[in-house]
Amino acid sequence: MKKVILIVAAVIVGLLSGHALAQNTGKIVGQVTDAGSGEPLPGCNVYIAGLSLGASTDQDGYYVILNVPPGVYDVHASMIGYTEQVQKGVRVMSNLTARVNFKLAQQILEGEQITVVAYKTPPVQKDLTYKIQAVTADEISQVPLSTMKDILVQQAGVVPQLRTMPVSSMPAFGQFATVPTDGLHFRGGRENETLYLLDGINVTDGLWGGFSIDQLGELMISSLETYSGTFDPRYGEAMSGVVNISTFDRIDARPKVAFKALTDKHGLDSQSHNTYSWEVMFNSALPFLKNVGLTFANRIYSTDGYIYGYIYPEYVNSEGRDRSGTPKKVPMQYLDTQFSFGKLLWKPSNALKVSLGGYYAKNQKGVYNHYFKYNPYGTPRVWLTDDLLYTKIDYTITPKSFVKFYAANYERSFKSYVYDDPAKYDVLPQTGTAEFSITGEDWVYFDTYFKRKQAGVDYVNQLTRIHNISLGVNAEIMETRLTRRNPDGFAILEGYKFQPLHIGAYVNEKMEFMDMGLIVNLGLRFDYHQTKRKILDDLANLWDLEAPLKDEKPVSYVTPRLGISFPIAEKAAVRFGYGHYYQFPTYFKIYEGNFFNEITGEYRPNPALAEQQTGIAGLSIKPEKTVNYEVGIQNKISDVMALDVTGFYRKTSNLIGTMISQTPDGRRFQLLQNMDYATVKGVEVSFKKYFSDHFSATINYTYSRTFVSTSVLFTVPIDEARTFPANWDQPHVLSANIYFEADNGFGFSLYGSASSGLPYTRSQFDPNGERAPWIHSLDLNLFKNFKFMGMKQQFFVQILNVPNRKNVWWVYPDSGIPGDDANPATSHDYTNNPSMYGPGRVIQLGFKIWN
Repeated sequence: MKKVILIVAAVIVGLLSGHALAQNTGKIVGQVTDAGSGEPLPGCNVYIAGLSLGASTDQDGYYVILNVPPGVYDVHASMIGYTEQVQKGVRVMSNLTARVNFKLAQQILEGEQITVVAYKTPPVQKDLTYKIQAVTADEISQVPLSTMKDILVQQAGVVPQLRTMPVSSMPAFGQFATVPTDGLHFRGGRENETLYLLDGINVTDGLWGGFSIDQLGELMISSLETYSGTFDPRYGEAMSGVVNISTFDRIDARPKVAFKALTDKHGLDSQSHNTYSWEVMFNSALPFLKNVGLTFANRIYSTDGYIYGYIYPEYVNSEGRDRSGTPKKVPMQYLDTQFSFGKLLWKPSNALKVSLGGYYAKNQKGVYNHYFKYNPYGTPRVWLTDDLLYTKIDYTITPKSFVKFYAANYERSFKSYVYDDPAKYDVLPQTGTAEFSITGEDWVYFDTYFKRKQAGVDYVNQLTRIHNISLGVNAEIMETRLTRRNPDGFAILEGYKFQPLHIGAYVNEKMEFMDMGLIVNLGLRFDYHQTKRKILDDLANLWDLEAPLKDEKPVSYVTPRLGISFPIAEKAAVRFGYGHYYQFPTYFKIYEGNFFNEITGEYRPNPALAEQQTGIAGLSIKPEKTVNYEVGIQNKISDVMALDVTGFYRKTSNLIGTMISQTPDGRRFQLLQNMDYATVKGVEVSFKKYFSDHFSATINYTYSRTFVSTSVLFTVPIDEARTFPANWDQPHVLSANIYFEADNGFGFSLYGSASSGLPYTRSQFDPNGERAPWIHSLDLNLFKNFKFMGMKQQFFVQILNVPNRKNVWWVYPDSGIPGDDANPATSHDYTNNPSMYGPGRVIQLGFKIWN
């Protein structure tokens, strides 16, 4: 009863004064003074061009503009008797304050020209209490990239997931190798421990986790912000990080268009992956409706990848070692994506803004399984389809307070199989050697669906110049459907439909004591989950399909967050971040092993799976938990250069792992349960030079160690009492990017990285005690900019992996090298798995046009 009262109270408080997950805007503050006397100017009008947002200065010349979408803007200050001034290029980030001060000169002659000042982004962000790595649309366009994931892995503390074993050697015979994942590790966390937001809307897959960020194009993005450690209570259900993607959110009277296309189809097969990509973006106010704006973006991306299978016209022997004829090459790690985005904005008044947006995306890709190298069509294909529809209402109550309402519907479908018709699996028998498949198909069949209906209300009030209060609530009603079959006989291994519920609420106060420079973010978050799952009283009754079931109890938790920033000199600021972060496990883990029992008409654990490697979910699943600590210092080197050093420590518990259990009568079975744990500690060093003197540069270095009790789901720990380096542990990661552009339009960007090799196990008594070789990369983008008929054009050449280095991603534990193991009975064709290596050199040609 107490929990029910607590939930109701949280909802009421949130609805009355709420602030929820969708709030992802920043603010601009500053003071306007007389350039001659230095006296404050009350009543001065300060506004943002193109946004219909503004404020008037108070008696001390101070102003505050709230609810500013992330992006880069021109800010104007005008007052009768003074020359109007505009500061161009003011950068606004979510939940942070941009300080813009004006010194207005008295107007001597009527009608004097506007004074234009280039705004200089301060190297030290004084109110940064949690580390945020943000890139704007212009910065995204300055690095050589193929997908948006390339932007994330260039940031400190973020590394990509690289497989360290053959698919056929993974647990459950690699059956879960095709399931969706974001493929990223944030500060040593597991995959899918990150919250993904698009325009403040949660687009994380609740069933499997993650988000297909590869499908996004650069032209639709206004800013991309990454929290890779601590973060405030606006963001829940994430333990490792938050990725906040913002699209353009303004009504432009002059239409803005952009088009970009690239391909590596230039006749040099050795430097090509058969890749092409094109995207287009359009933004404009509608004709005759100047207060209504439309944004549309579309992207098509396709690549064959660099790993192929082969079909030979005839086999000489069943081992596939002696063949004749010319083989047909079949791409086995291809990726085809289509992403369409649209947004409609309506501003009936300066106080009210209504937006309706959404996207539709399709992804098809292949996952390489070396066992099917000579039977490539026997591997399952992967289809991902997701779409989002949302509406948001922003209303400015007073110049210092606003409220937001939002509602959204997000759906994602995942399918992975060879055929959807069971009869087709019986055409060819599953035959093969110890090394390669000859005929038949892989035993993978998934057909899943996830839907999230979410709604929330936000309210922010700048109570005083010091205190800013935020409160809120959001609710998510979800639906999860999953069918996993054994293609041999098409029997259902798992099959269920559940409708879980999540409610979140929080309060946060940001205190800005500007006289002393102290900034404090203090917050508290509340989360409530109902899985709607039925469980047994005792797992000893697992094999009794008519044993009674009971509802699993709801789970609720409260998490504190604290962030502090304090200047130690004019050119430096120290920050400290601390917080408890809970994340409810992805639902496929919570519902693992459930199927529909026709006898009782209920979903219940499948006893046939309990004795297999995948097992079943435990009786009571708790949220996974991380306690994060962060200490950092920002240091101003010059007006355009800054250095950030961050130390962090993470302690994670209640991770879902696999354990062996036993009934009183001696029957053994496997459970997914909260049993694993991990610790991460490290240091990040980030250097940034803003664009000046024709060039900009960023350097990120991370030293970290990640120790876990186990690295792979469905694997029973060797020793639950100890930890060892995680499969993704890379102690040293260095990345750097240099961008140069001359006055004549010629330029280049150069991106390089180097990281420690991934660990592997030579001895079972020293898990992951050895290291594969270091991984290096160097990418180059050469370009020439033109201007013609009011439009800008750019021709570019991208050379990925300039030195054509053959990076080693994993090695055989017994030999310590890639390509050959220590077993003389295995053939080189079998041991020379191409997924052990990274891609070679690729040359891409492209064209871009925009205004």
